[in-house]
Amino acid sequence: MTSQNASAPTTARIWTGSLTDLRHAFRLLWKSRGITATTLLTLALGIGATTAIFSSVYSLMLKPLPYQEPERIVELYTSASKAGLDHMPANIVFYVDYSKNASSYESLGLWTFFYGLAGDKDSVVRLPGVRATAEMFTILRIQPVIGTFFTKEQNRPGADKVIVLAQSYWQSQYLESPEVLGKDVRIDDENYKVIGVAPRVLEAFDARMKFIVPLSWPAAAENPQGRYGVGIQLLGRLKPGVTAGQANAEAKTLEKRYVDAGPPQLKDFVERSGMTMNVGGVQEQRVQPVRPTLLMLQGGVAFVLLICCVNVANLLLVRSNARQSELAIRSALGAGRATIARQLLMESLLLTSIGAALGMGVAWGALRMTSLYLAKMLPQSLPASLDWRVLGFGVALTLVVGLLIGVIPVFHILRTNVAAMIQGSSRGSSSSRGVRALSGVLVVSQVAVALMLLTGAGLLIYSFAEALRVDTGLDATHVVTARVALTREHRASDDAANKIRERLLQAMREVPGVSSAALALSTPFQGGLPINAFTLENDTLPPGSPQPGAFRVVVTPAYLETLGLKVVEGRFYEDADMAPGRRQFVVDQSFARKFFPNRSAVGGRFSFGGRPAKPEDWPVILGVVKDVPHNGVEEKSGNPFVYQVMQGGRFAGLTLFVRTNRPAADVVSALREKVRAIDPALPIFEAGGLEEAVDSSFDSRRAVMLLLAAFAGLALFLSALGIYGVLAYDVSERTREIGVRSAIGASRGQIAGLIVRQGLWKGGIGVVIGLIGAALLSRSMTSLLFNVKPTDPAVYAAVSLVLIAVALLASYLPARRASRIDPLIALRDE
Repeated sequence: MTSQNASAPTTARIWTGSLTDLRHAFRLLWKSRGITATTLLTLALGIGATTAIFSSVYSLMLKPLPYQEPERIVELYTSASKAGLDHMPANIVFYVDYSKNASSYESLGLWTFFYGLAGDKDSVVRLPGVRATAEMFTILRIQPVIGTFFTKEQNRPGADKVIVLAQSYWQSQYLESPEVLGKDVRIDDENYKVIGVAPRVLEAFDARMKFIVPLSWPAAAENPQGRYGVGIQLLGRLKPGVTAGQANAEAKTLEKRYVDAGPPQLKDFVERSGMTMNVGGVQEQRVQPVRPTLLMLQGGVAFVLLICCVNVANLLLVRSNARQSELAIRSALGAGRATIARQLLMESLLLTSIGAALGMGVAWGALRMTSLYLAKMLPQSLPASLDWRVLGFGVALTLVVGLLIGVIPVFHILRTNVAAMIQGSSRGSSSSRGVRALSGVLVVSQVAVALMLLTGAGLLIYSFAEALRVDTGLDATHVVTARVALTREHRASDDAANKIRERLLQAMREVPGVSSAALALSTPFQGGLPINAFTLENDTLPPGSPQPGAFRVVVTPAYLETLGLKVVEGRFYEDADMAPGRRQFVVDQSFARKFFPNRSAVGGRFSFGGRPAKPEDWPVILGVVKDVPHNGVEEKSGNPFVYQVMQGGRFAGLTLFVRTNRPAADVVSALREKVRAIDPALPIFEAGGLEEAVDSSFDSRRAVMLLLAAFAGLALFLSALGIYGVLAYDVSERTREIGVRSAIGASRGQIAGLIVRQGLWKGGIGVVIGLIGAALLSRSMTSLLFNVKPTDPAVYAAVSLVLIAVALLASYLPARRASRIDPLIALRDE
């Protein structure tokens, strides 16, 4: 009882002392508003940028999907390592086989994203949706908001057309009315009856989707011969106790059993392509394309925060040293070292708390910018947000930063002799020399970290320049492109499909100012082209060579003229080549070099799929064109491209190309009118100049480069500020010494040179340490670089020169101030 009574006054004293320290800290910060403002700006930028990037990393990589036991949700996908293809969706054949024979899963389901044409004929819009099997609702373990979900019976061909709306779409279009149940929604010229509304958590799986309809397929889609074709995303929920590793091992066993039971040609194909079936966590697979980028940005912003902390710690260290007389008097009046240390820590925590509050505003703005770029890299993901976990991270970060920047001045004060503090108020004391030395070490560390960041930014800038330098193989100037979606009416038969293509070509040619027009199934540089294995008639590849494969580009004959492709050998397609039954291909230079080395590819023969039964059925190569990187300049599989003439087929959409001397906006408007005259139900989208489409393929690289460059620029500025601050403080502490030097004959140039040399020494040492660190860390950036080595000497030299130049500029003002010190005034003041 006595101990409890004794502890109460102690607790009260602690609280009273803390409040007193807080009020005192407010007064001191307000008194030195210049240093306070600089410190708050530095902390706001550092904490804000770190929180924004962490929010993106957390949302995409660390935050579990909002489903029950999300770690049990996996994706089954194929890879062809020898063809350079690491991740390809599975297909219906795998779904049927593994549903019967795999024992690792509670259920398996198919999921594929698509754009449907929604609405009546005069008001058709493209609406993003999903086709799925009924098991997906079981895999995700979700329940409808209203109504019900479709069943496996409704996945069968000929079943009733039903649709499940996404909750956000239900809210925006139907105002959450329960009367939506039973209504018809027209998708792709067919009526679908609304049977339910899916909860919002489903949108975490694909943020683009507005509806879900049953996926159905004909019996031919289950033919085992299509087992290794690229198709549809296959997902599953593991049984309790089964890991993804165990499911992956089972998949390898099933595939080996299938291949061993198949014909020799199948085994040869699997071995030459490196084809395997893989199982991995769905969240891990979703973020795999941007994982290196996110980790690099998180590392970069952590370096910025480190520099911010060092800079602020330096400011507080100098400030605490300037307050030695005040602190000595407080000590003489009875304040213990712990009380003084608590006061200094209170000041640093107060600074970081205000800086963090400002940093949340910075984080909000930065997060909006980063979300725009990440949406292009991962369009299916929900945008990152500042939720309570991220805010908790911000609070924890504030405490860590506050302690980190406060501990250095506290440590300095605790090591200082109080008597010396009282007696050694003159400039040039050993305490001041110790502060200058410690500040110098902090500045060197700032420069070293800044150089590492600048090196990373420099490598990315150089990579971006290298990517832009790649020859596109076409002439995108004066080319206008647009995508058009075709309704079911225009793909109901081969005749209808041919007619709409002819009418579109004729309509494009009728636009004033158009010199040529062409159709294709894809837009250059936008990716997404399918890859197909093929067989050479005379296969001269060495034994054990990878299975040949190529991306197919389906075009009309005027594609060459319209896009400005260049024929290297032979010829391109002509109108006569569109006649049914003609088997011909045009290949690019990479194809010719790889499969017809040291000889002409023209006249060579190959066939997609297996070997034709008759010799006359082998398709013949008509010509060779200059390489065009249709999947983007950074496509890493190394597979070539084959141009196939558009002889038939019922396609869901087409890409229009016209070469014109008119402004793109005028031509796009004219194209819309022409297409509307053909059929008002045909929507045009992604319309504009081809140059803009090509440029947009660099958006992801440009975004990463700009973000890291911004971090590096901030680090460079803070390093310059650190060098300037240390040298300015050094000059103020050495006023008497400088006055003596001037009195005994040192010139202004010699004094200025003395200060500049100090700045350059600090910068130089930091550069050397930073180069070593950059050489070690830059190797982790290899996957983000393009035609640039992580230890490129030109980048390292340029970055080093930039930092030395900044150190020189930061040293100039203190040096000029030192050179203008009047020795008489300096000695009289002392």
